[in-house]
Amino acid sequence: MPQVETVETPAARPENLSRPSGARSRVSLAVYVLLLSLVSMHLYRTPTYSMDSLQYMGNALLMEERDPVRIHQRVYDELRRSVPKIPLDQLLGQQAGTSDDQNESRRMRAHDPYRFAEFLPLFAIRPLYNQTLYLVGKTGVGLVKAGVLISVASYFGIGILLFFWLTPYCGSLLGVAAPLLLMISPPLTLLGRDTTSDALASLVACAALYLIFERLQLAAGMTLLVASIYFRTDFVVLAGPVILACWLERRLDLWKGAVLSLLAVGSVLCINHFGGDYGIRMLYYRNFIGVPTAPGEMIVHFSVRDYLSAFRSGITLVEDSYFLPFLLLGTLGLRPLRNRSLFAVTLAYVLLHFVILPNWQERWVAVFYVAMLVCAVSAQGSKNVQNEATAKPA
Repeated sequence: MPQVETVETPAARPENLSRPSGARSRVSLAVYVLLLSLVSMHLYRTPTYSMDSLQYMGNALLMEERDPVRIHQRVYDELRRSVPKIPLDQLLGQQAGTSDDQNESRRMRAHDPYRFAEFLPLFAIRPLYNQTLYLVGKTGVGLVKAGVLISVASYFGIGILLFFWLTPYCGSLLGVAAPLLLMISPPLTLLGRDTTSDALASLVACAALYLIFERLQLAAGMTLLVASIYFRTDFVVLAGPVILACWLERRLDLWKGAVLSLLAVGSVLCINHFGGDYGIRMLYYRNFIGVPTAPGEMIVHFSVRDYLSAFRSGITLVEDSYFLPFLLLGTLGLRPLRNRSLFAVTLAYVLLHFVILPNWQERWVAVFYVAMLVCAVSAQGSKNVQNEATAKPA
């Protein structure tokens, strides 16, 4: 009789994972939520007021206002009411020790509503974030506090998602310790503290990866993955590897993958077009050369030599970041077949993102850090399952 080779498929999941008992699981969840809530409260009280948040506020006000003078007045009046003096001085271009072009650009935006309006298209390319900011601001908290609240709530959501992602693979102690250690690490606390679109976009993208690779709910996961592009358009370079991985695993027909790819790329093109984006050269200028004072009036020159210089500088930033330690952590979880796709697609996302924009910001790659921890911890859970199976008598 011929032997039948057993092949692990993407749908294979350990059945006897080291789950804690019901009572212990509830206690673990309660302890974890309490600790994560305390960290989240600290982040809410100590936000980092990003200059980007002013343009997000302006785009949010475009939902109900078209006069640039009125939008400018409302944004800066709220800043002066809600932001403490030291960060306010920085946002107004009055911070000593900051580069001259940055201070000059911020001062001009603070005094000239039309120069401020020229920056709005640069941040109109986050349409769902801008709408979320507008809706939360309409609850009465104001747009400044709304930006802080969205980031902290998204940070908390990532923490809860990570807990439920990891607990099937580990006991009570590790189930609390592992996600909490990641959530209090500098890259994740920076994500929760920063008043930009990154935290909410990362939450949506992480939820998409969880549904696709852990829960095997492809339709719901792909829906969230495409939606993440409307929170941050660079997630199109995450969608590509995910679609390719699902096709290689035969979970997705070729024509469906092609349609999803066209939808992802078409979404970016539509967002950039209708948002009035100034193009990739302006993106490169802002990241590698300086802060413009009138982006709508500039003709930007950025050569191949400029790109190569930026690429070399970016490599240095990567070496000084948390990328390599987390990459090593993720490689410890490559033995289970189910982890390899998650590892590969998030690593591909980081590499593609860096090739397109050779800058490094920790808040851009939170999904990679989450994925690397999941790979490492779930591999340990699989090892426990194998040990239990070996210990059972024949």
